[in-house]
Amino acid sequence: MTLDILCKVVDNYGDAGVVLRLARALSELPDPPALRVVTDGPEAFRALGLPVDPALDAQPFGSLPEARLYAWRGAGPAEAAVPSGSAAPHPDFVRSPPRVVVECFACGRPDWLDELLFDPADGEPRLVVNLEHLTAEHWAVELHRMLSATRSGAVRKRIFMPGFVDGTGGLVLDRSFRASLAFWRPLRDAASPGSPAAREALAAARADLSRRAGLALPDGAERDFWVPVFSYEHDYRDMAADLSAYARESGRAVTVLAAPGRSGDSARRAFGRGLEGLRLVPLPFLPQETWDELVLASNFPIVRGEDSWARAALGGEPFLWHAYLQEGAHQQVKVRAFLDALAPFVAPPGAAAFAALERLHLAFNERLADSPDSGGAEGLLPVLRSLQALKPGFAAFSDSLAARGDLAAHLMTFLREIV
Repeated sequence: MTLDILCKVVDNYGDAGVVLRLARALSELPDPPALRVVTDGPEAFRALGLPVDPALDAQPFGSLPEARLYAWRGAGPAEAAVPSGSAAPHPDFVRSPPRVVVECFACGRPDWLDELLFDPADGEPRLVVNLEHLTAEHWAVELHRMLSATRSGAVRKRIFMPGFVDGTGGLVLDRSFRASLAFWRPLRDAASPGSPAAREALAAARADLSRRAGLALPDGAERDFWVPVFSYEHDYRDMAADLSAYARESGRAVTVLAAPGRSGDSARRAFGRGLEGLRLVPLPFLPQETWDELVLASNFPIVRGEDSWARAALGGEPFLWHAYLQEGAHQQVKVRAFLDALAPFVAPPGAAAFAALERLHLAFNERLADSPDSGGAEGLLPVLRSLQALKPGFAAFSDSLAARGDLAAHLMTFLREIV
């Protein structure tokens, strides 16, 4: 089976990150499909670590077997134009027209591919699968696998929903992430509150990760309380004060690992002020697998979007999620839905701890615009003081997600049932 995966890059590298992980997981299946990834943002895949030339119309998709990357704009001007005058499809699609199209996040289809897909002279059945954004909202179960209309009886359409609960497609569990989780989670669990030997083992693994990632850590920072920050613009000054207070209370320095991008300036302004017990390490742009490891090696990740949100949820440590801004602050609906999914695992018995976590998430996401001056007064310190009460619930939540299996495998099972 050949899958045509469509990806428009809207949110920085988030959409490309999900598609890259999905493609990797599909390629790792026992009977993998051939993949043709069509994107308008090849430079995002290059930033994520693939040797991609944005000027090419077609090229290998990293080292994945039977996978190629194609330009959304179609073939270059050297190719013959199609009769309608739209962009020309790449000859690969003319020789082998689309049969199963995975349209990621309702991104639409390039005109040239749409014409091939809805060609009235094509007598073969075709299928479009709308792979939706991850959400914990109840309608994810209602929409999962639902039939949707198209303008042609020859082209069927289905909706496929990632999710946190039974009745959805679950989360992508690629082989690299599974291996990283199996390595880092036992180290973290043993080190907290663990013996000196266990804490040293975690510190040694962090030092090795830092060397592999090219990070210049301050002396002894591998033993600190690690907080990676990958968010949208935000005023982090109150959180910085809370982290400094936590460092004083716990007797353990805090290292903030600030990802580049939209939150970089906010993080540098707040966490780089020299507050007591607080150290800032600006990160370079890291390949996806390395970023996964850093999140899994940390004590309290602050993450944004979809892919890092899913990785943090699978990681089994308490974390803070910055949801994508939506009109009218609708992101709060999504945050509340996620907290509802998490609550059965965390509260009770940690009801007071969960209440603090809930207040933190809602305050962190209360905004009508992304701005370095938005937010503040979230109340991070009560959550940090409650981490030991929260940890078992987050670990149980992680186990429940892993038990549902891999979204890529579920997707292929579904496709083989209906194609």
